[in-house]
Parts: sequence; structure tokens; C-alpha cells
Amino acid sequence: MDTANVLDIENDIAEVPVSPDDDNKPLSNADIRHCATRRIASRSGDSISLMIYQFSIIALILLCEATLYLLLRSVGYTWLYSIKELISFRGTTWLFWISKTMFEFTLVSPFFSLVRRLYLDIAMGSDLSETRKYVAAHSVKYYSSSFYAAFIQLALKLIAISPALITAYSARYWIQVIRLSELTSGALLSLMASLSMTAVWLFLAIRYYISLALAPYIMALNPRSNVYDACDLSIRLMDGKHGRYMSFMAHFIKFIPAMLLVYPYLAIYPYFKVSYSLFVRELLGDRNQDKLPGMIKRWKKYM
Repeated sequence: MDTANVLDIENDIAEVPVSPDDDNKPLSNADIRHCATRRIASRSGDSISLMIYQFSIIALILLCEATLYLLLRSVGYTWLYSIKELISFRGTTWLFWISKTMFEFTLVSPFFSLVRRLYLDIAMGSDLSETRKYVAAHSVKYYSSSFYAAFIQLALKLIAISPALITAYSARYWIQVIRLSELTSGALLSLMASLSMTAVWLFLAIRYYISLALAPYIMALNPRSNVYDACDLSIRLMDGKHGRYMSFMAHFIKFIPAMLLVYPYLAIYPYFKVSYSLFVRELLGDRNQDKLPGMIKRWKKYM
């Protein structure tokens, strides 16, 4: 199946749910936040259930992490958790952390992909139960494709940040050279060059991350879409919109101190997720075509 134009209007296979707020006019960031507030108020039960679902996943990961740590401590292998061992590039430690991280990533990424889709349903005023039934009936295919898509995006982001990490390590090396020996103009020039290149590559990596912001939601709207096509489409749609994206995200920075108190987190996080979902739909523009309702309709017809 050709997925290059998977979100084109002419290939649409289902009616897109239209909410009372959707009147084809562009929404400002303030309008999006006001709309999200109304969505949360009308779907508070669904928001709470999603929060409980997410907390249960996080609690499971923390429980596994604590069990593994206690097991390793009982046999004297706590050095595997040593930051000093990681910095010294000890092979066993790096193998342990990579294996552990990949296991946790494999476990978490499909579930958070489902949560992303359910928050989209809240933002669009759709029925969450239909999505849950469909995912439950196609759990193996859905979770495997979600993991693959998340893994590819993670790999792309790691590749993008690699030059910044290399130049940062180079800067660390020259700092040690200057500290252990006398300061020379060559060492100082090399340090300044490393720091400058680190800043440049870090800026480019962050810009690339923002460019990929739409990709998970493109695949949430159409689970059959190809991850590479989704990333390519996201980069094209985000061209020239990085400033608005950063402005939207900056608004929520002020809530971080309140979230540290834990209880406000229960209200702020759903508000952010629904706002973000509406914001992504706005950025998608005429590519905002939800294919999942049509897939659910056909599944129910032939089940």
C-alpha cells in the first residue's frame, strides 16, 4: 500500500468528527487553550481514567526498576548503576543500561501511543470506548506497529543529537587538558571551537525535534501510515512554524512549579495534553484527516 499521500483529502475513508468549535477559521493559541478547557470540563471522567492508566504504567516501570536494583544489590552489582562507570565508558555498564532502557521503552511506548490517541479522541469529542475496543481486538498489530514507529523516531532523534554529544565530549576532553597542564592558545582555541559546535549542533537537533512533533499524531490519526512518510510530512508541515510551537509550549512552563506539588498534576497534565492535541490538529491544517473511525466502522461491519 502506498502511504506517501496517506493523509490527502481525496484518500479520506471516513467522515471527520466535527466539533462545535470547528468552523474552518484558524485558531490562536489562546483559542486552543479555551477550547481545551471546555473539552476537559465535559470529559473529566475520561481524563481521570487516562491519568490513572498512565500512573499505573509508570508505577509498573518503577516497581520493575526497584526490584532489579534490590536484586543486583543482593549480589553486589550496584556498580552497574554508577554514573562514574558510565562516564568511564565501561562496556558492561553500557550494555546493562542499553538493555534495560530498551526493555522499558518496548514496554512503555505502545501504551503511551494509545494514550496519545485517546487524548486526541477527547480533543475531537469522539467516543473513547470505540477506540479501546478496536485496539483490544487488534492489540498485537497495534502495539507492534506503535513500538516500531516509536523506535524509528527515537533512532532519528539519537542520530540528530549525536554530533552535539561528540563535540560536547571533545569540549570535556579539552577542559581536562587545560586543567591538568598549562593553558595554551591551541587548547583554548580547541575548547572554544568545541563549545561553539556543540551549541550549533544542539540548536539544529532541537529544531529537528520540533519538526518531528507532528509525526506521532499523524500516525495516531491513521494507524496505517508509514512512519517515514509521517516524519517527512511532519517536517514539511512544520516549516516556518517553529516559533509558534515554542510560544505554545512556553505558556505551560509556568505550571511546572505547581506540578511539583503532585495534586495539581492531575488537572494540569490533561489540560496540556488536550491543548496539545488541538494545537497539533491546527498545525495539520487540511491534512487533519482522522482515518480511525472508518477503520472501526469496517471492522464492526465484518466482525
